[in-house]
Amino acid sequence: MNTMKYKFSLVFCILFIITSCSNADDTAVYNDFLNNTSSSNVILRINKSLFDNIDNNRINNVSEGNFIKINNGKKNGDFIELSVSYSGGCKTHNFEIIWDGIVYTNEPCNMNFLLVHSGNNDSCEAYITETIIINLKELLGDVTYSSSCSFNIFNTYNTSNIPNIKI
Repeated sequence: MNTMKYKFSLVFCILFIITSCSNADDTAVYNDFLNNTSSSNVILRINKSLFDNIDNNRINNVSEGNFIKINNGKKNGDFIELSVSYSGGCKTHNFEIIWDGIVYTNEPCNMNFLLVHSGNNDSCEAYITETIIINLKELLGDVTYSSSCSFNIFNTYNTSNIPNIKI
């Protein structure tokens, strides 16, 4: 009888583990992450004067925030997914996307974004790579060109007119 209880308990535990590791839950979590930009600590701002000030400083080698490397990115529906790397690991890092509100409609249509990274005085030295999500619908609203334009993203340590990434 004890063997029967043991086998039943073992089968029950295996079934519990299998069902709790379902990909459906992973998909739901990912979709929640995509729909909630605050979980990725991205602040979205439309501010021409702030953009112009930071962009002018960037070009003149005066950086805003902490260094961040933009590894790659892609547009996924109304979202941009950026893989970024930076030093840290002990504190929460925050990211800000600043758009000047201008849609450049000459061919090719494009918009310029600045990515500002705040490490919150994180003195740890781990090399972190993560994906941050930019909710284009929240940032751009119903801008007509948002689906046909490319997005030029500059980090504030880039002193050239060539974006870190063009999506």
